Amino acid sequence: KIPARLRVIVTRRPKYACRSCTDGVVQAPAPHRLIEGGLPTEALVADVLVSKYADHLPLYRQAQILAREGVRIDRSTLAHWVGFAAFELAPLHDRLVHHLKASTKLFADETRCPVLDPGRGKTKTGYLWAIARDDRPWGGSDPPAVAYTYAPGRGSEHAATLLSGFSGVLQVDGYAGYDRQADAKRPGGPLVLAYCWSHFRRRFYDIAKASNAPIASEALHRIGELYAIEAEISGRSANERRADRQARTKPLVEALRIWLDEQLERVPGRSPIAQAMRYGTSHWQGLCRFIDDGRVEIDTNVVERTIRPIALNRKNALFAGSDEGGANWAIIASLIETAKLNAVNPHAWLADTLTKLVNRWPASRIDELMPWAYAKGIAN
Repeated sequence: KIPARLRVIVTRRPKYACRSCTDGVVQAPAPHRLIEGGLPTEALVADVLVSKYADHLPLYRQAQILAREGVRIDRSTLAHWVGFAAFELAPLHDRLVHHLKASTKLFADETRCPVLDPGRGKTKTGYLWAIARDDRPWGGSDPPAVAYTYAPGRGSEHAATLLSGFSGVLQVDGYAGYDRQADAKRPGGPLVLAYCWSHFRRRFYDIAKASNAPIASEALHRIGELYAIEAEISGRSANERRADRQARTKPLVEALRIWLDEQLERVPGRSPIAQAMRYGTSHWQGLCRFIDDGRVEIDTNVVERTIRPIALNRKNALFAGSDEGGANWAIIASLIETAKLNAVNPHAWLADTLTKLVNRWPASRIDELMPWAYAKGIAN
């Protein structure tokens, strides 16, 4: 295997003149570049983006790697390239969000995005909010995708902005910031909230891990039976999944609720095990949503998996340089993670897409640039 190498591409544009005509001197136009008059090709910028947002290499480490190859580029210059790329890719991010909001079912989650707060010598806490779609477990035809949006906080108003224009089923954890989306007064109508059994199960797991806890262990066993059924029916049609859940899962869930109510009468009201059980009973309607709809998953693991790359970037890079940097993070990470969900090489897609965008790709054909369209083009 040959390691990745940097090379200099020289574009020669000779000038021609004709003594016998009046056209004067002619020269082929310079190729359009993302950084006009700059050094990098679109492929090099794509490499910086993929290294930062897919491979979690902060820009200062990339600058060190380039220096080892004899190419000295300051971290601030790399950040400049990232900003230019995010600007060009912003219409694709907007279109991605539009595609997702046209779905009938979405996952949503949010995670911290520390941002440098100039003048204070410290960071402030922003958030990246995610909406995701993956209909493959029930054979849906829409391509999987995720879109992140940066916001300066975690309040319910940011959830409202994120989900404006969406109607349907929203799969979330128990965070109260989403509750207002189920309000009948919500513009566009209330969303149907489906809650996550994984978050419910995790509470019992933490208790059982810490000490001998027979009630928590029994809860884990009962929830495990539900997951065993889900493993069997994954990949079947929505109607088949609903039928199996009605016949096999529903009786187990009903028995679990009776058992939870019985246990709550026996344990101290303020104990951790009582709090874990009350979390479930207070979210029971949303937890049971998947039984009646074969398109709904038992948990929010689809969107949880898309949050992990954000957490890795946060661990390595520590913070975004500004609110604008947080927004750029959201744009680029959305498109890279969507490419990965569609089994598309993010570097190949980004290099091709950036080249097309800087060469004035028509806005009316923007759907042809989406990662899933690129995947189909390769297959054909």
